[in-house]
Order: sequence, then structure tokens, then C-alpha cells
Amino acid sequence: MAKQKTLFEQLKSSEQQDSESEISGFSSKSLRIFGLISIVILIGFMFPNQRAINENGEDVRQVNTGVLWMNESIKAEFPFSILRPESEIEADRKAILSSTPYVSIEQAMAKAEADKNLAALIDACDGNSVNTQSELSDKIKTLLEAMPMQAKSTISQLLSKNKNEILNEFYEKKPLISINGSYLTDTVYIRTGTRVDIPMSKSFFSDSIQLDKYIGNLFGDRLQMQLMEKVESMLFELMIPRYVISKELSQELKQGRLSSIPTTLGIVRAGEILIRKGERFDRLSALKVQSYVNNRTNTDTNSYSWLILIGSIGHAFLILSMMVLYVYFIRPAIYANQQQLFGLFGIILVAPVLAWITVFVNSLYPMEYGVIVPALSMLIAIVFDSRTAFYSTVVMALLIAGVRGSDYSVGLAMMIGGMVAAYSVRDIQSRTQIFASITYVFLGISLSILSVGAERSLGWNEMLPQLIVAGINAVFSPIFTFAVLYVLERVFPVTTDLKLDEYDSLEHPLLIEMNEKAPGTFQHTMTIARLAESAALSIHANALLAKVGALYHDIGKIPKSEYFVENQINIDNKHDHLSPKKSASIIKEHVTDGIELAREYKLPQRIIDFIPMHHGTMLVKHFYAKALEKSQTGEGPTIVNEDDYRYIGPKPNTRETGILMLADAAEAIVRLQQAESKEDIETILDGLVNERMLDGQFDECPLTMAEINEIKESFVKNLLGMRHHRVSYKEIPEQS
Repeated sequence: MAKQKTLFEQLKSSEQQDSESEISGFSSKSLRIFGLISIVILIGFMFPNQRAINENGEDVRQVNTGVLWMNESIKAEFPFSILRPESEIEADRKAILSSTPYVSIEQAMAKAEADKNLAALIDACDGNSVNTQSELSDKIKTLLEAMPMQAKSTISQLLSKNKNEILNEFYEKKPLISINGSYLTDTVYIRTGTRVDIPMSKSFFSDSIQLDKYIGNLFGDRLQMQLMEKVESMLFELMIPRYVISKELSQELKQGRLSSIPTTLGIVRAGEILIRKGERFDRLSALKVQSYVNNRTNTDTNSYSWLILIGSIGHAFLILSMMVLYVYFIRPAIYANQQQLFGLFGIILVAPVLAWITVFVNSLYPMEYGVIVPALSMLIAIVFDSRTAFYSTVVMALLIAGVRGSDYSVGLAMMIGGMVAAYSVRDIQSRTQIFASITYVFLGISLSILSVGAERSLGWNEMLPQLIVAGINAVFSPIFTFAVLYVLERVFPVTTDLKLDEYDSLEHPLLIEMNEKAPGTFQHTMTIARLAESAALSIHANALLAKVGALYHDIGKIPKSEYFVENQINIDNKHDHLSPKKSASIIKEHVTDGIELAREYKLPQRIIDFIPMHHGTMLVKHFYAKALEKSQTGEGPTIVNEDDYRYIGPKPNTRETGILMLADAAEAIVRLQQAESKEDIETILDGLVNERMLDGQFDECPLTMAEINEIKESFVKNLLGMRHHRVSYKEIPEQS
């Protein structure tokens, strides 16, 4: 037998538990604050904090021709040069590299050397090897030794006859140059002794190709192909080019021209207005502002840079604070749940990260319109709710605009695209809605692009790439969203409406078992499901969640169905033989039994919440009254503890669980009292609502009085329809 704790030990244990609870609460709060601060600082570093600030604090990094400047006029604080765009400078570099002429040097003795070499070859072909010993290379000598005498004789005759013509052709008429003509520019410079470059057209020169053609015409019909190749090889070596391309001089000329490329377009004086408020940027004003920003950045001190960084973090904090305040005051359940809180802000963080990447990605297409804000908005709308998605979309759009340097046009497009995306999945019931989402997202983003483009007088050649990227985004975002949801639903305890829809079926094993073992409860459940769904629709709550929650709210009655009056068909009431306390205990157990069954069948937590919350902490009124009656007559205990007759709770904390609490009680009481008229039902419902409100059952429920009135009207309409009278049909009299 375990030793019972003393009173001191019990008190000490209680204090220790309270202390651990306080430490755990403090740790949880600290973690939330630390996490949110970390996110703010991270986004602050993404802002263009040291690249684009003018004296009034406006961000002017993203400046384009045609953009309307609506901030204060920008005035230069100091003189600076207007920098040409790097793209223009690079284009000039490429043009110079491709068009700068080669520089050649004339070899004055080239013709004499060629004459001497040809004469030596003729002598060698005639057999006079002594005179050619120092004139011809070993390669030529080897080629000649392998030739037949007849071929050498032919070569000698033709060269002797045409030598002067060859020399005149390739050294006087069209002097030979050392490089293939196809590689030459249209003009070739000839460097003179006085370092003056004389421009000559490349048609003035002949090259190895023309020499080869000439030799072919001269020897082609007199020598075989193999011998022709040997003759060409010898003559190419002996015919010294008159003009030789100098790599050093050609490179020197290119460098000189490259160094003369202008990198500036002029000077701006201190005090000059760069752009006035309400003016549109033209090319020059845009370059002035960009150059001013670059010059200011280079002259800023470290302390000012740190000040800018702090301002960027403050900027990020102000934007994110809207979301923090929203979840703290409007969605406290999200703020209290660390997984949901950081999951939400983690999704939001994706948007500025992608926007930051687009700043540094060089692409022919405007990749900023490909940031998947629509996908993130849809994800938040499905996992959380559409209102949270709308707030998140605004925050993401502002962060994108800030990270990209006050890029209003992209921020607007992402905001509209994200909002229509969230709206398109607000009441999602099927994955086929992906096609509607694609259409809505594309229309939202493209209309923003066209509107801003028209305002800024942009041409189609500028807007078309934006529309193409927007189209890709519109197609990709819904596909990405549903793919992520598929993973979330199976890996994490996330239950979307798409997942809930799978439980909206009477073929579920639990509902089949309820119909078999507790038919009265099953019929009651069907009625409650209709009431809850209709009421949820009337106040724009989640009708699917209300209906599915109602279907499973009483599954705990299955194990002991005979103890519930709706299932006592042709049997005695078992509670007649039990004490009020025991009866109340059995009635309350259907909540705990229901939770155990739900977990056994792996129902989502969103459905399980309906099981305890549809009774909240209400009294099991009938048996409590019975216990009090027996206490007064001396048939039962003199002291009746009210807590023994209250459900374990918790109280409803969503609109849908609040609707179910009212629907469950309304159907039972109206049926019990056999109310027939609208006035009777309204009176019953008024009393029902007042009783639960006075008992504090709606203290944690976000239902407003206006919504409760809408719910009551919905109940009245449906309950009247269920209890309508039928006409008493007459019988056909018998014929006499």
C-alpha cells in the first residue's frame, strides 16, 4: 500500500507544480518574443538599408523611366558625376573589341627575300643543290628529294616563267598579309616609321587563301594532287608576307580605345533638383538619382550606415507589428500556440526572402512578379482562416515592396493577387477549385500590372514579360499550395477543410456503428448536423466544420447507448435503478468515452473539440434536481456537490462549437416540450440562450449577440420545418 502524503508534502508538491507552471509560462513567452524579434531583425537586414536613402529618408533605389515620383523633391547635397549604366558601357566595350582594326608592320625586304627564296627553289629543282644549301629549309629539301624529276622540272619551268608576275601580284598589286582575311576587320592600319597609322581597306591585301588559289591555277593541270599539296607547302614558307599583324600594337590600340569610353554623362552641381514631386522619371533624371545614391553611399560614414540599418529594422518592425497585434487581439488562440504562431510567421517570412533574392537575380524577365504570395495566402487561408490570410497578404506585400526598395507596383500586384487567391479558397470543398484559383490569381496580378503600366505609359514590350511571369505564378501557386497541403495533412497534425470533407460521410465506421447500436442518437445527430450547418451558413461561419463536428459529437453514447433516453426503445429506463450521482456520472462519461473513441479512430483534433465543448461545463440538470429533491426528503445525501453534476468542459471557444451547444440543446428541448408554433419555439430558444449565458458558457466563445440572434432565427426556421403538420387525407367512401 502506497504511503499517503502528509499535508506539508501535499502543499509543497502544489507549490512546486505552480512554480514549474510559472517557469514554463515564462519560457514560452520568452521564446515567442525572441522568435518574433529574430524575424524582425532578419527582414531588417534584407531592406536596402545602405544603398538607397536620400536626405528625406525616401528609398530611391528602384528608379525606372516612366515612374511617377510622388515623394518629396530630391535635391543634391554635393556635386557628383552622372554615371552611365553598366549595360551601356559594356555594349560600347563589345563594339570596340569587335570593330578596332588590326595594326600591321611592313617588312621592307619581304619582296627581295621572296625573290631570293623562289630563285633558290628553282635552282634546287634544276639540281643545283650547292647554291640552295643555305636558302632552303630541311623541310623543303626533304620534300624535293621525294619528288620525281619530271615534277621538279615542271615546278622549275613554271616558277621561272611566272616568278616576276608572282612577286608583282603579292608584293605590289595586293601585298600579302600574315593573317587570314576572314579574321580581319574591314579596315587594317599600317604603322609607319613615324608611328602614324595609315588605314587601308582589307580588300587592299591578299592572304593565304588567295595565294593558295593562285598556286592552284598555276599548277593545277600540270601536277597531281599530292604533289600540289607539297608545292603549296613550300611556297607558303618561301613567300614572306609584306605586312605582318602586330599583336602588341593591335592590343595597344584596343586598350586606348577602351580607356576612352565615357563612364559619365556630365556633372551635377550641389543644390540642383534631381527630380520634383509629381514628375515622371526620364532617362537622365533616373540616372541622376541613381548616381546620387551611389555617391552618397560611398561618402557615408559607418555611424550613418548603422543608423540606416536601425531604421530598416524599425521599418520591418512596424510592418510586422500589424500582424503581431492582429494575432494577439483578434486571434489569441494562434498567439498562444507556438507552433501555429511560428508556422504563420514562417510562411510570411518566405515572401520577403524571395523578394530579396529577385533583387540580385539577373534575368531577362521581371522575376519579382513570380514571388509566390498567392500560394502563401492560399496556404494561410486554408490552414488558418481567410481573415488571417487577408491580413497576412497585406503584410507580405508591404514587406516585398520594402525589401525591393519601395517597389509599389510589385507590392500592389502581390497584394491583389494574394487577396483574390485567399478568397478563391475561402470555402474550399474540393481540390478541383485549383482551376478557379489559377484564373483569379492571374486576373488579380495582371489587372494590377496593366493599370500601373497604363498610368506610367509603359509599352507592351515592357508589360508583356511581367504578364508572362504573372501567368506562370498564377499556374504554379495553386499547384504548390495543394502539394504542400497534401504533405502537411499527412505529416503534421493539420486539418484543413479538404481533410474535414473526408469525414462528411455516413459511411464512416463510427457513424455506421452509431446507427446500429444507438439509432435514436443517430437520428438526433442527423437533425443536429442540419441545424448546425444551416446556422453556420447564416452567420458566415465554417458550415462544413459545424456539420462534421455535429456528426461526431455524440459518438461517446455508443458504448452505453441504453442509458440515453432516445435509445430506450421498448426497454425500461435504467436510471430508475441508479442514484442521481451515478446516473450523472454515466451521462458525463459519454464525453470522455467519445474522446477516447475519436482518438482510437484518429479523428482530427478540430472534430474532437466538439465532443466536450458541446456541453461545456453545464449541469446535468435533471439528475442534479433529482439529487436535491432526495436530499430534502432524506432519501439521499444531505450535501449535494454541484461539481459532481457538471460536465468536465472546456467551454466552447469557437463559433462552430458554440453553434453546436445551442443546436444540441434546442433540438432536445423543443422535442421534449412538443412546441408547435413559432412563438413557442422562440420562447424556448430565448430561455435556452439566457440560461447558458448566465452560466458563463459563452465566456470564451467569439459569438456576438447579433450572430446569436441570427442562429436563433435559423433554428426557428428549421425546427418549424421539421415539425410541420400534414393534411388529414379523406378516405374514399364505399360504393353502396
